[in-house]
Amino acid sequence: MCHSSCTYYKVSHLCNYRQRNKRNAVSRSTLEEVSERLRSRTEILEQLFPTTVIDELIGKTRDELLDALRVPVVPKGGTDELSRSAEDPEVVDDSAQVSENGEPTADRQWDESSHQPPVLQAGDDVNAVNLATDHHRRSYLGVTSISAILRAVFRLCPSAKHRIAEQAKRWPVNPILPQSVPFLSGDLGSHLLKEQRCIDFYFEHVHPIVPMLDEDDFRTSYSLAHRRDPGWLGLLNMVITIGSIASGSDTLHEQYYEQARTFLDLDSFGAGNLESLQALCLLGGLYLHYRNAPNMAYAVLGAAHRVAIALGLHRESRRRNANTIEIQGDATPTKVNRLETKRRTWWSLFCLDTWASMTLGRPTCGRWEPTTMDTLLPSLVTEDDHMAMSLCASTQFCIICNRIQGRFAQFNRLTTVEAVAFDQELQAWYASLPSVLRSPANSPSRLTIAREFMRNRYLNIRLILMRSLILYLAHSRIQKAQLGHEELQIIETCRVVAGEAVDSIALYWTPNRIHVWNSGWYLFQACMVPLLSIVIDSSRSDPNAESLASARASLVKALETFSEMKPWMRASDRGPDIVAAIYEAITGEAEGAGRTPSQDGDSNFFGWYDEQLTFGTELDWGSFLTDEDFQGALFTAQ
Repeated sequence: MCHSSCTYYKVSHLCNYRQRNKRNAVSRSTLEEVSERLRSRTEILEQLFPTTVIDELIGKTRDELLDALRVPVVPKGGTDELSRSAEDPEVVDDSAQVSENGEPTADRQWDESSHQPPVLQAGDDVNAVNLATDHHRRSYLGVTSISAILRAVFRLCPSAKHRIAEQAKRWPVNPILPQSVPFLSGDLGSHLLKEQRCIDFYFEHVHPIVPMLDEDDFRTSYSLAHRRDPGWLGLLNMVITIGSIASGSDTLHEQYYEQARTFLDLDSFGAGNLESLQALCLLGGLYLHYRNAPNMAYAVLGAAHRVAIALGLHRESRRRNANTIEIQGDATPTKVNRLETKRRTWWSLFCLDTWASMTLGRPTCGRWEPTTMDTLLPSLVTEDDHMAMSLCASTQFCIICNRIQGRFAQFNRLTTVEAVAFDQELQAWYASLPSVLRSPANSPSRLTIAREFMRNRYLNIRLILMRSLILYLAHSRIQKAQLGHEELQIIETCRVVAGEAVDSIALYWTPNRIHVWNSGWYLFQACMVPLLSIVIDSSRSDPNAESLASARASLVKALETFSEMKPWMRASDRGPDIVAAIYEAITGEAEGAGRTPSQDGDSNFFGWYDEQLTFGTELDWGSFLTDEDFQGALFTAQ
């Protein structure tokens, strides 16, 4: 009905009444419930974004919100709190090492310099023999290191540590090496044939692992012998150095390494070029590890990473022009190959650094930052470009491992959910590999070592994920009955993967020094899981007979494989000796095999814990690796 005024002024057609909505009364209980939900969600947002006003988050995209989460947060109290932790004696320093009389020991140090013997003693990233024999403080190592699991074995079975220490006294300080031949003995022709042989072995066995060189271009430059620049000469000598190892020579690598060092000194960093960078990659990524100089290798690869960035390899420069050239075919093959070589060099460096850091537990130091680095993956020049396929697969694997390493380096411990997610991602990556990188039946012979390297690393990183969680559980005051299904599944999966690693290496290793060097190292790591499994089960009141039998069978197979590999192993390799000594001690076959600290039942997961670990969320595992630590009362049987 129209209003009277509208009718009087004859505008009733403009009269409009708004229909009023019926109001629903809100009860007090509903209002309180909604208010509580809003309050709890606001608290969650404030915890996630402690330095940001909540209203400022409105309108941000998902990626922007994730970036805001990654911004480091300064603890409440700011720099005052940080300075207090360095000055207040009540704040526990997990990384501090204390001697028997309570005084701090010397700072960390190591000596892997060239004046050491040609074949060095076993180092911390090789087989950690110094845990039982060396009182010096070594480099920083995290929970992913082999030292962490060895220390657990030593604590649960002290006789194992003592037996290794006794055996180490009988190991020669400088193993007897074959008599080296003078570097330039014989005529020039035989010398050139020796070099050619090493180059052939390099491209046949090593190049497929890190295919960063243009083989045709390299061989052409070598045959013409017209290049005398330091970068090329350094690269040439490093290729021959590593190729000589693959050829089976015991001493030739030392002679060519001395030649390479004259071109890879500090002055080489004053003239950056692709060849000198590639030489540094081979030096720090492969050869120095072969010489048991892991910390020197770590430093060299860090410098190589800076050189690569200075050369612009981390950016896909002139991407639009480069793509246009390749499509139109206006570029010469040399220019296209050069662009591809730069990409492969960058990703080879990335993979070498990631592989070398798997068992160090150190920060990634910005190895790969998608927000600042956009180098394209290697391109397949032909459909059967196996070198590019191998490097692409390794790169995708290392991108996952890089995130895993970054996560382990954080202060808060890796959770079970995170470990399971990483493991599933790794399994999906391996399942997606082309058959030539998984199946020996479909793989060309040139890919044999690269394929097996890939399998070894895949199984090893899965072991690292799971055994680290087991160590976390071991150091927690947790009863076995309190373990959830996921924790129990991780323990079982760790045992299964370790057995698979032993079986795989025993089946597919080949009589080649490069292959045996890699396979022996990963076989040693795989042995740590059944060793720890035997120690744990033997210390319990109700040991699992099936688990013990499986672990012993894996160790027997591993020791047999070590024995078969021995002719191609380095004189300094003590992995087989360490595994055998621990195995004898924990199975009671060695004299004086003592009881473990946990003889009073199964009151917690492993029957022991480390009180030091209750003071912080993470610790420097390498700081507890000397004899003094085991002589104190750090562990308490519960």
